[in-house]
Amino acid sequence: MRASWPLWAVHLAGNALLLWLGYYWLGLGESRAPALVWSAVVALAIVVGACWLHGAAFAWFADAKPRLRTAFRTSLRRLGPLVGAAAVAVLVYWLARVAENAASAGSFKLASWLTLKMRRPVRPAAMARTVSVAFWLVRWVVLPVFLLPVAAGAASRVRKGLYWVQAPLLLLCAFWVAPLIYRWTPRVGGFGMEMASFVVRLGSAYLIGVTAWLVLAFVTSSGSPRLSQLKTTPSP
Repeated sequence: MRASWPLWAVHLAGNALLLWLGYYWLGLGESRAPALVWSAVVALAIVVGACWLHGAAFAWFADAKPRLRTAFRTSLRRLGPLVGAAAVAVLVYWLARVAENAASAGSFKLASWLTLKMRRPVRPAAMARTVSVAFWLVRWVVLPVFLLPVAAGAASRVRKGLYWVQAPLLLLCAFWVAPLIYRWTPRVGGFGMEMASFVVRLGSAYLIGVTAWLVLAFVTSSGSPRLSQLKTTPSP
């Protein structure tokens, strides 16, 4: 990881570009056919760029002697499977969203049933919040733990030991801690201090998110399995 600063720098710039493209895409109009085609082109560029960039991280950490150019070439050669894995992930997340909507609709009936059975009041709002938190954990902690090794091409590798602890913690850093820092609004006086606070919080959240992702890619592609290889020192 200490020798991965070139990859870290590229991901800082690349993810910022992808976020800007996403913001730009959200503002595109689709009232005319040329605008609709351009919107589709930008969306495709975002998907392909994200797969190429993040696939390079997997390739980097899977190589014993990683080089930036080699990692991106490897990711480019595997762009088709990476986009396919992304499509499968979108389908899985869509199904999770459908299940969440169904569970949220039934949370009020479940709250009434629990109130009847336990003879204690169960608030429907509390039940709906519990369902929302549970599906948040499924989307951003449980599913990535199983989907990322597939995207990394390591589905056949048995994941055991620290991976099942490291991956959820890193996902929480990326999807919970970083947004929490960004949304935190301390009380400061004056527009200048508010802007400085916003820049610091945004930069800190972004650095935490990118760093957590790269460490997660390291853990998924190699990490402990590589470090746990047999020593090369001959035994007597």
